[in-house]
Amino acid sequence: MSVTCKEYYDPDRSMLELVFAPAEEWISRSDADIIEATMKELSKLFPDEIAADQSKAKILKYHVVKTPRSVYKTVPDCEPCRPLQRSPVKGFYLAGDFTKQKYLASMEGAVLSGKLCAQAILQDTHQ
Repeated sequence: MSVTCKEYYDPDRSMLELVFAPAEEWISRSDADIIEATMKELSKLFPDEIAADQSKAKILKYHVVKTPRSVYKTVPDCEPCRPLQRSPVKGFYLAGDFTKQKYLASMEGAVLSGKLCAQAILQDTHQ
């Protein structure tokens, strides 16, 4: 973050941004509950740097954003409904997080779908 936003640069501090998705079980919980659960999980992942009780890394500021329908919920038998990047219509391609790729609806899914779409176009134009 300090590379793109110079005002965040501080050699003694770090910034961490997390996303819970899908977060159906968390949406009704308090910000304090979410932060507590997050710190517990982070302490398992980074035991040398983070302790759930903040005796190591300390939270100086946080902001919890809750977007109830930001990610679709996966349910059985939905995957076959996601279209491929190469459509049945010649020369018509699809890209987006809704298409068939390994991630849920997300920025990562959209990027991967764009890459898969570009690969399909290249394959079809170089045959």
